[in-house]
Amino acid sequence: MHRLASPRRCHSLVRSYGSLSSGRLTRNPSKAKTTSRILHNAEPIGQRASSTAPGYQPPESRTLLKPNNLFHPFSKSPSRAIRERAALISQNAFCPHPSHKQTRLPVSPHDPEARKSVADSALPPAHSHFECPDCGVPIYCSEGHWMDDFEAHLEVCQTIRQINEDDHDLHSGRFFPEFSYPGLQEDNFVINMSNWDTFLYTREFDAINDDRSMRQVTRMLTYPITIGSILHELSPYSIRKNERLTVEGLKSFSGEFCRSHGNGCKAN
Repeated sequence: MHRLASPRRCHSLVRSYGSLSSGRLTRNPSKAKTTSRILHNAEPIGQRASSTAPGYQPPESRTLLKPNNLFHPFSKSPSRAIRERAALISQNAFCPHPSHKQTRLPVSPHDPEARKSVADSALPPAHSHFECPDCGVPIYCSEGHWMDDFEAHLEVCQTIRQINEDDHDLHSGRFFPEFSYPGLQEDNFVINMSNWDTFLYTREFDAINDDRSMRQVTRMLTYPITIGSILHELSPYSIRKNERLTVEGLKSFSGEFCRSHGNGCKAN
């Protein structure tokens, strides 16, 4: 592979939103107007969709979440996918309170299981049904254990709340301008992949100054860009003499890249 596959190929919706002109993405005014009207309409999505096809099931009815209304307890989320995740957590996660018995051997001193008792008199393991009102995720088996272990929970509560809001942002239905990627570049453009900053700059990405937008972008791009950067001809990893990548390693990376993009290509 001689070129880094553009992230735009992974997002057909963003690609269809605009058109290429002189190697740059230009917005189609008619599509932009229609998209803007749809995305800023607060009417539930399920009510906007209609079909006369037999057995038609309307999409999930949800309103467009605003930036100041992203926090919701998982079990009461406007998104069905997040509510289902809350049910899955309650069925499989165990309360981290130290009065419970261990459910498995801890993998590190920081593992919550390392805090649990190994005495026979300890409480049996219990699933996490109680949602912390501050982070909105099922964490403890009861409110009493949450209150008793509140100081330990504070170490991760803010991070979990941030994840909660980021997930609701992804399910909000808003238009994501941070995913309007640069268009195809000229062959003589040099892409620097020594770090994220230089890569985004040399690929002419628009600057992202919002922390949440940056988290969303890196969440979506880290895996494909990491694989693509290794396959690229300007990668610091290559099969040339005294370099770090073997021929078999290149084949493995190429196959993984093709599988992740679902294009059916094969590593040669």
